[in-house]
This record gives sequence, C-alpha cells and structure tokens, in this order.
Amino acid sequence: MRSSAIIPFSFLIASSSALVVPRQAQSIAAIAGGGPPNGPAPLNISASAIADFSGVNFLENMESAFFFQGLQNLTKWNTNHQHDHAIDVVTRVQAQELIHVQTAEDILKANNAPIFAPCKYDFPVTNAEEFFALANIITSVGIGAVINIVSGLAISDPKIVQAPASILAIEARHDAFFRHHSVSDIPNPAPFDTRISSAYALNLASPFIVKGSCAAPSFPVIPALKAEVNGKTTGSSGPITFSFDTTAVSKDDLSKGLYIGWVNQANVVNYKPATVDGEGMVKSTIPDGMAGIAFAALTPQNTAEDVNSLTAVTIGGPAPVQIS
Repeated sequence: MRSSAIIPFSFLIASSSALVVPRQAQSIAAIAGGGPPNGPAPLNISASAIADFSGVNFLENMESAFFFQGLQNLTKWNTNHQHDHAIDVVTRVQAQELIHVQTAEDILKANNAPIFAPCKYDFPVTNAEEFFALANIITSVGIGAVINIVSGLAISDPKIVQAPASILAIEARHDAFFRHHSVSDIPNPAPFDTRISSAYALNLASPFIVKGSCAAPSFPVIPALKAEVNGKTTGSSGPITFSFDTTAVSKDDLSKGLYIGWVNQANVVNYKPATVDGEGMVKSTIPDGMAGIAFAALTPQNTAEDVNSLTAVTIGGPAPVQIS
C-alpha cells in the first residue's frame, strides 16, 4: 500500500482460520452475487502494487471478521425481528468481503508474494447501535485506503486498476447502509470521499487486532489520537478536544507549537492550532466547510499539503471525526 516512509514493524505471529458466512446451503459467491474475477491474475506487477494488495488482503480480512461477528450478534439481538433486513444486508456484505480477500490473495499468489491469514480480533461492540457506528468507521477507513491504492496504481500499474476501483464502489455502497443506521439518513454527505494513507489505515486497524495472533504488513506505528466527542456527530465548525500519548510529543515540538491537520474529501490538509490543555490533551477547532468523515492528525508543522506527506510528520493519529 502507498504511504510515506514505510519502516519495519515487528510482525505479529500465527493466524486464525478463515471465516465463512453462516449460510451453509449456499456458496460464498452465490451470497455475494459473484466470485473473484474469472480472468487470469495480472503478472509481473510492481513492488508497490504487491504492497497495495497485501494491504487489501490484510484489511479485508479484518472487515470480513468484523461483519461475521456482527452477523452473530445481530442474530442474537434480533428478539423482535427488528434486525431482519440488516442481517440480510450484512450477510451479503460479509460474503463480498471474503470475495475481496480472495481477489487480493489470487493476485499475490500469482506473483509469488505472501498472503496474510486472518488475525484474531477484538471489536468493542455490545449492541446494534455500536455495531452500526463502528461499521461506518471501518468502511470509511477502507474506502480512504482504497482511494490511495487506486491513485498509486493509476501511475505504477494502470492495467490493474479495475479490481480495486470496483471494490471501492462496493465499499461505498456498504458505507451508505451503515451511515443510514448510525449517522444520518443522508447517504451522500459530500461530493468526495476522503483519501487516507496506508499507514493511517493500518494504525486505525491495529487496536482491533489481538497481539501475537497473526502476521501483518510492515507499517510505521503512530501513537493514537482520540477525539473527545459525545454523541453520533460533532457537527461542522467549533471547538474540539483530543487526547494523545504524552510520550509521543517532545519538548521541542511543544515549544514550537502543535497543529491539528484535518484531512477531508479531496482538499489539501487544513491546519488549526492545537493548544495543550492539561496532561495529554489539546484543544483545537473544527474547520468550516468540511463534510462526511474527516481524519485529524496531531503534528508539529503546518505545511504538508496531502495525506501521505502529513503521515510522515504525524505524532498522533489519525482520529476519525464524523462531521456530517
């Protein structure tokens, strides 16, 4: 996957078995509405493309596991048949994620590249509302990462853009369903989705992975940043507080001043000053003119214009913030 300055990260070990959808009478392809592309897998792809599809393999494994667990929980919570439609939709979503996994694996195998088995995961979901809210975040992260992949492949391997571009469209349809159930009845809050770097996507996935349960792609570990938000959405504009890892911020950075870099839609990064407000806390402002989901990063500079450049100078984050 494309990102700035990829550095080694200690590999997680072992793996869990592949997940299957809970409809034994049907094949995964039948539930998903189709299988992987039936043509030959592309050969002699670039090293960056192999990294891209490794990231797709890894992240789609997590999404598939999340929706598999969600199906089990929705079935348990479906005491009055209130989740019948959601169960039907999520059954298809989970099967489609498995097809995405297989597509990435087929490309990696054809190019003699390693594949990534599913990890063991821990998703902090205790009710249907929390499931739909987290599903919206996870699908938004996936969309942002695939935008980054398609952008890179268009330059390095233009002949193989179709598969991830097609995945992107399906992930957007998934997200529209989860937005409807958690954020807003409006499926299209903005004219553009928000691109994020591979490092941002993998750092956002890390908290759900049980340490030592699987192998993972190499990526730079970025200390977490958490938006202190109550309710489903912050609304646009206004103050916001973030908590961060104090060990990640040097005295030199504190003396120079800190910023929150806001990544949203297809815009250049929007910076707002971040003022230290107690131990491990900063206050900043949500910029005007944003919509949909934004990703906020704590940084000691305010000149990096795109998300991949911002990633290299991020000292905390990213924090997903639902604007509308």
